[in-house]
Amino acid sequence: MEQPGRQTATDPTTRPDAPAAPADRLRRATPALVGVAAALVATSLWGFTFLGPVAVAPVNIYYLVLGRYTVFGLMSAAVLAGRPDRLRALGARNVAKALHLGVVGYVGFYLLLSMSASVGGGVLASTMTGLIPVMVALASNAIEKVFRWRLCLIPIVVISVGLFLVNGGGHAFGSDTSGRTRLTGAALGFAACLAWSYFVIANRITMKQVGSALHNSTWTACIGLGAFGSSLVLLPLAQSAGGRSPFASGHALWPFVAWCVALALLGSWCATWFWNIASGRLPSTVMAPIIGMEAVFGAFFNLLWLRRMPTAAEFWGGVLVIGGVFLSVHIFDRARLPEASGS
Repeated sequence: MEQPGRQTATDPTTRPDAPAAPADRLRRATPALVGVAAALVATSLWGFTFLGPVAVAPVNIYYLVLGRYTVFGLMSAAVLAGRPDRLRALGARNVAKALHLGVVGYVGFYLLLSMSASVGGGVLASTMTGLIPVMVALASNAIEKVFRWRLCLIPIVVISVGLFLVNGGGHAFGSDTSGRTRLTGAALGFAACLAWSYFVIANRITMKQVGSALHNSTWTACIGLGAFGSSLVLLPLAQSAGGRSPFASGHALWPFVAWCVALALLGSWCATWFWNIASGRLPSTVMAPIIGMEAVFGAFFNLLWLRRMPTAAEFWGGVLVIGGVFLSVHIFDRARLPEASGS
């Protein structure tokens, strides 16, 4: 017992105004670091999917999407059949929420983006995706109030410039298409960005609401079923669009099947699984800049496939995106927010 009038030695690490010990700081930062690593893995796997259309050409790309999401759906059904108790614990209402995220975030986004590319050109469509980090950051920061707006905008501007360079810069707006056609393509690209931004923000909010009843594999599987079911609307497009059918010859079929399995396993199941880990540990405002890495990884894999060096614009664009991501994580770490201490 402390005696009256006697001063007791105080551990400096327990004083409210004392800086956190390195071990405590690392312990608090670990969930956020895991979230950042998981988000980077997810975006690298999504970037890998950029190779799919090139690898199976001249097979119709709609067949590739159908095949990918069919395998994703079968994998998801197998996971849910193996643990029906987790599906019951999730509840019908939350299952419906996950299904609709698969519809909007996967097939809805892809369909709108492919329509944008078809109308306004592929370079315009890919350049429009640079809006996604901006949309997610602005909307999520308004909801979660993670950063002061000035700090939020700095890395977003850096990343947006980088994505503009990686995706072709001003060439997107200098095509031979008419002004009205480019405007239509830009509008469809904007709608695609809205769809993916909605997926990122709504997925995190819903996961927080579900809480302990949510198991990542079950949640990923429900999203996968939603993506598979909605992908069936692409069947008429696959049959009517140009390009070769994968069933035209056995020579084309087996490489096509292999790529469908690879894209479903890595670019759909694993990417969604890792992204859900990040969503449980990071605010969407922090995840927004990391989304920009998808384009950088996609460009990197395509450069490996084509066996060429990046242009100056591609190189410096990638540097800006990577620098913007590190800047965003640094700002988040300096903020010492409650989200950084757990999920």
